[in-house]
Amino acid sequence: MIDFKLAQETFKNFLQDFDEKQEKIKLKIIHTYHVVDVAEHIAKDLNLSEEDINLAKLIALLHDIGRFEQAAKYNDFRDSKTVDHASLGVEILFERNKIRDFIKDAQYDNIIYKAIANHNKLAIEDGLTEKELLHAKIIRDADKTDIFRVCQDEDTQSFLYLWNKDEIENGTITEKIFQDFMNNKVIVNSQRITPIDFWISHLALIFDFNYVTGLKLIMENNLINKHIDKINYKNPETKEKMELIRSHSLNYVNARINK
Repeated sequence: MIDFKLAQETFKNFLQDFDEKQEKIKLKIIHTYHVVDVAEHIAKDLNLSEEDINLAKLIALLHDIGRFEQAAKYNDFRDSKTVDHASLGVEILFERNKIRDFIKDAQYDNIIYKAIANHNKLAIEDGLTEKELLHAKIIRDADKTDIFRVCQDEDTQSFLYLWNKDEIENGTITEKIFQDFMNNKVIVNSQRITPIDFWISHLALIFDFNYVTGLKLIMENNLINKHIDKINYKNPETKEKMELIRSHSLNYVNARINK
């Protein structure tokens, strides 16, 4: 039995250990609640049972639980420079046994563990059961869907803080990054070099959606165009390539939706 109201109250109590006015903490709280809403939307769109809908919401509520400790300790969300936040999340929940505060029933533990552990990886690990795979896919899609909203709601500099405004606006696209995008490939983080590479990598998340529900939400809110238009590209070649990326993105997503 999943008591989502209990989980919500427990989450609120968990957050009392952190400064909710701190920008990174605040961002992740808002993100978490949005991901819960998207996960519920996806689960309902898949005509899942009430049990699976509540499980999807619970996983969404807990998917970024490692982010809060990461932000408090490092003030940095770069997993490669700090700690893998998904691994930290499952450590908090299962090694420190916090999971029982959120749900008393242990029958869903493996599903929750696998979904959270895999939500931020380049690909889902092999060997998952059908139910584990289902919920891993839902949380990955819900998370990616809200990342598009976050990119719009937050200042560009908060995502591209390694560079100043002039470097961002005059930035170029690494040729491999451009070619990978045009070949429908998710961008490998370690291959990003320029600020525009980083910005494009967020957009390339469209190529890793399992279900069309999240893609429909992105299109309904015009988030692809908004994402591209948020930066004033002053380099003529970059501007031209971004228009090619725009056309490719819209065509790809429309084809997925209308398939």
